[in-house]
Amino acid sequence: MFKHIFKYRLKILLYDKSTMFWTLLFPILLATLFSLAFGRGFAQETFQAIDTAVVDSGDDAAFISLVKSLSAGEERLFNLHLTTKEEALALLSAGKVQGIIEMGEEMALTVNQSGIEQSILKTFIDNYAQTASAVNRIAAQKPEAAAMLPALLAKDSTFLEERPVSRAEPDFTLIYFFSLLSMTCMFGGYLGMAEINAIQANLSGQAARMNFAPVHKLKMFLSGISAALVVQFTKLLLFLAYLVFVLSIDFGERTGLIVAALFLCTLLGLSFGAFVTSLVKGENGLKEGILTTVTLAGAFLSGMNYAGIKFIIETAAPPLAFINPVRWMTDAFYSLYYFDTYGRFIESVMGMAIFTALFAGATYFVIRRRKYASL
Repeated sequence: MFKHIFKYRLKILLYDKSTMFWTLLFPILLATLFSLAFGRGFAQETFQAIDTAVVDSGDDAAFISLVKSLSAGEERLFNLHLTTKEEALALLSAGKVQGIIEMGEEMALTVNQSGIEQSILKTFIDNYAQTASAVNRIAAQKPEAAAMLPALLAKDSTFLEERPVSRAEPDFTLIYFFSLLSMTCMFGGYLGMAEINAIQANLSGQAARMNFAPVHKLKMFLSGISAALVVQFTKLLLFLAYLVFVLSIDFGERTGLIVAALFLCTLLGLSFGAFVTSLVKGENGLKEGILTTVTLAGAFLSGMNYAGIKFIIETAAPPLAFINPVRWMTDAFYSLYYFDTYGRFIESVMGMAIFTALFAGATYFVIRRRKYASL
């Protein structure tokens, strides 16, 4: 009987166009849009020299020498225009320069808009002013040290040693794709919902007929959920293959652990859908609404819409991050990509296992005690 129910539930799920769209076609479409929007754009972004006008008043030859040296070569920081103030203002109005630097007792920066180029210019002149002030103060207090200052300033001293925690380069844009994959795993809850509807006599006519069969309800549920597991896990493997081989998303080299994590994520998604359907009373639309809302909210808090929100939530509201199943899934995939050790991955797996056990246990507790006065 197990094989019989499994086979027919498998056929029913494969022909369900709605779940096929939301659990496979929609994620593929969304991942493609993510890739077009920013997945490859960041990798191709290059720095462009900043068009800068400097008003040469003849008061600071050292500064002029510095900006000239930074305006030479292919990796130059500036495209330099040494002009009068009137010509500089004309260039700024015409949009041919991003800012005007004026020398004097206090250096001044004139811009007509805000942006990354203007921020770089502001940081540059602030650093120069601070360095020049320190040099003048040291020369005034200890004239004997003034001769050593040029050599010290020219020397690039580093007092910190960088020790990376991973061989992989940090890439926070991957969080978008990892959270999207996690969201797709949670969308597997629609299949878990379908399996509860198939055995609860008060939810569908088909389930009422199945309850007449001399088969234990738990056996019927395990047959159906096994079929759902096969279908959903296959879809997720296809989606993972699309991300890796078509969109070139880097999941790291631990393929076996990635597939194992994906399998556990599938179980979590199915158990969550079954839990919501068995616990919530009301129309099927209400249950689907709860499942969709929780999934989308969890994906948002895990960084699918804005990667920074994930770190904000984990620092500002750790309990909210803890109860978010999508966060555990996303962390599992990112930890396999980035960290050389397995501590963070094991922690994520334990979190997913706990949620899966809670959802599955609550579902079994509800459906095994449900009786019907009449069918």
